Amino acid sequence: MKTNRFLAPMFQIIILALLSVTLVACTENKCDTGEIEHIIRRYNHLVIQGYRNQDMNPMQEVTTEEQARKLYHHMAALGEGQLRMESELKGIIFKKTDLRGNSDATVETEETWDFSHRKMATNEKYAEEKGFIYRMGYVLNKKDGRWMITQVNTISGTSTNTVIPWPQLDRKGNRVNPSRDGAKPANHP
Repeated sequence: MKTNRFLAPMFQIIILALLSVTLVACTENKCDTGEIEHIIRRYNHLVIQGYRNQDMNPMQEVTTEEQARKLYHHMAALGEGQLRMESELKGIIFKKTDLRGNSDATVETEETWDFSHRKMATNEKYAEEKGFIYRMGYVLNKKDGRWMITQVNTISGTSTNTVIPWPQLDRKGNRVNPSRDGAKPANHP
């Protein structure tokens, strides 16, 4: 009987210790999820600024050099076409967050964006979308206590309101007449 009296308090201590470890682990995951969401929001803010200012160097605050380079190449391609992109994140929903261990995470979001492409020389709108819905996938890695985005993938994209459609271009980059066989549009005098 003396053994049971000794084991009962010891059993309670063990149970309390296990519960506190579980609670701490849950709190750490919740903290990591909050940090991860903050990093993704910061990433999107820096993307907006990067395209607007045509400078992707600040992206390295939240991404690897390789991921920042991908954005730089896209921005440079737009620049070669004499276009600059302006965008606004209208909303973001975090659909799924998977933490694998203490240092790896994947996140799926649904993001609603407005964006326009403007001619650099005149600032005239060249193409514009409103309410474009992206399903995005982010891969993050934690190094030295900081979460960094290592990969970003577009899972899907859905146009909801094309305000100014992308023009059709010929091989030289000139607008192609939307009518066929060189005929004038029906409403043209």
